[in-house]
Amino acid sequence: MTAHIAKGRLKLLGTGSSLPGTAINNDQLLHYLEQSCGSRMARKASIILKHLGIEERFLTRRLDQALSKPEVDAPELSVRAIKQALQQHQVDNLCYLISHTSSPHTLLPSSAAWIAERLRLTAPYMELRQACTGFANALQIAQAMMNSNPESKPIIINGTETGSVYFDINPEFIDTHQLVNYVQMGDGSGAALVGPDDGSDDGIISHCFSGHIGLDKKPGFYLQGGGSQQAWCDKGLPAFIHDPKAVRESGPELFLKSLETINEMGFELDDFDFFIPHQANGYIDRMLGQALDIDPAKIVNDAKLLGNLGSAAIWVSFDRLLKSGKLKKGNKVLIMGAEATKYMYGGFIYNH
Repeated sequence: MTAHIAKGRLKLLGTGSSLPGTAINNDQLLHYLEQSCGSRMARKASIILKHLGIEERFLTRRLDQALSKPEVDAPELSVRAIKQALQQHQVDNLCYLISHTSSPHTLLPSSAAWIAERLRLTAPYMELRQACTGFANALQIAQAMMNSNPESKPIIINGTETGSVYFDINPEFIDTHQLVNYVQMGDGSGAALVGPDDGSDDGIISHCFSGHIGLDKKPGFYLQGGGSQQAWCDKGLPAFIHDPKAVRESGPELFLKSLETINEMGFELDDFDFFIPHQANGYIDRMLGQALDIDPAKIVNDAKLLGNLGSAAIWVSFDRLLKSGKLKKGNKVLIMGAEATKYMYGGFIYNH
């Protein structure tokens, strides 16, 4: 179960992120839940929220309806994030679009097809059906493309989630695990524009890695229904199934595997000025800081205000850190993704 490490470096040319609508705070979230499912369900959700430490999130669906189409759809969120990234670097043409998501706009064509159409993009595209570590595999593909053709045009990578529409605010749909999804998840999109290594030490992505520990383990998070194994779903619509207990048991090991990989490449935790872990709760900075003896101030935690953004999480947090003004020239950032589907991990190092 050794991680795969991509050789070479990529030049970061731009980043972007987009969130739908306005922030939904916990009071609003619980209000709509109580309206549809009663006070008992709302009290139960309130208890879960205290354990998760999430205070706000952005959702593309309406909460005053049991089922809702997206008010801002996935391709639109993607286009907004990508346009931000493209504004930071003049690009005549793109070599490729690589997208990744666990909540596709349509099963076929892929979300990437719709993104390309709205951008009027003639470059080829592909999409990875992945959640929280889609960014790592996308970077490894981009790295291989750049290695094979150093004169290549830039590549845009985009991660987007609009998973809130897979939720029915209905007592018959909601169990404890679905209630966790309701209060934990957020919608959004993040993008990164990368090009070939220019030989500098500024804005460099390197040491991209990915691996998994999922053999013989049941998924901790998966989308039920809509696939060839089972086109129908007993929830009445394709629904994300979440096993929080299994995730708590195996999740921490994913971060440890990332750290083992970093150590094998010759790095120590003290080499990094900031850390971007995948963020599934609002306490990740405190929890990870205590576990690894790291100053929590060095650990990015956007989940408190954005919720768990799944496939979009790393790119959104990366964009927000870059635009925060906190980074200084020469700072190193360690990015560590952790995906509960079949327990994947991955990451990269960024030199500012």
